[in-house]
Amino acid sequence: MIDKNKLNHIYKVAELMKKKASKLNLDENEMFLLGLLHDVGYEIDKTNHEFAGGEFLKTQNYKYAKEVEFHGVPNCNYSSAALDLLNWCDMHINFYGEFVSFKKRLEDIASRHNENSQIYKNAEILIKELENNQKLKGL
Repeated sequence: MIDKNKLNHIYKVAELMKKKASKLNLDENEMFLLGLLHDVGYEIDKTNHEFAGGEFLKTQNYKYAKEVEFHGVPNCNYSSAALDLLNWCDMHINFYGEFVSFKKRLEDIASRHNENSQIYKNAEILIKELENNQKLKGL
């Protein structure tokens, strides 16, 4: 079951995606829904929620299933403006649903996992990718 903190995180990611969507020429309502669905995989497989959520949403013919599948995955072979936005927003909303800097988000992840965990290492790489993504500079 998704707990209150995760629900806060999900909703705030969705709100931020809607707010920033137009800056990347994306539909605000579609991005809000993507934000709401991005962590649906936690109900299926907590250890591999991205893949589980993406696979589930593919069975529903959801337009942004690949974005769900590849969110939070650094150096992946899939790219889209929606995935860039999702990753940017997800890395700016902490576990409690608060907007934070990338640095604070890494601290948030480290406090719940540890700096040697794969989750932390992936977030660290992903944040570097986001910081170097010129398309995201105006967000």
